[in-house]
Amino acid sequence: MTPEQLGSRIGLSRWGILNYEKGFNPIYYETAILLSDALRINPSDLLDDYTRFCMPGYGKRIKALRSLYGVSQAKFGEIAGFTRYSIGMWEAEVYNHHPRRQVYLRFRELAEVKGVDIHDTRGTADLADSAAVE
Repeated sequence: MTPEQLGSRIGLSRWGILNYEKGFNPIYYETAILLSDALRINPSDLLDDYTRFCMPGYGKRIKALRSLYGVSQAKFGEIAGFTRYSIGMWEAEVYNHHPRRQVYLRFRELAEVKGVDIHDTRGTADLADSAAVE
């Protein structure tokens, strides 16, 4: 299948497909679903750790991490190096506005400090419990 054919099947341009193929743009979950349907593959084959983190529910994971620090969005923004506005947008998953890869890496560092895995999707109480166990 050519990039033009694939793009036409999922509503993207040839250049959009080529940018994914060359790794210029991350393939988020929503696009992975479209691509996997067209290519008849598992969507998770198209995701890396960062784009897995950005799957629906990433806001809950960010909020759970902030809760481990026991701080407001503003204070967590200071700790992480971002604005309160950005933290709030990510936690609420407004317009599916994903954090950039560098932001994900910072969140992963902050989670490691607390002894938890940033990919844990169970929620605040469970993240706190897993940190307490270690």
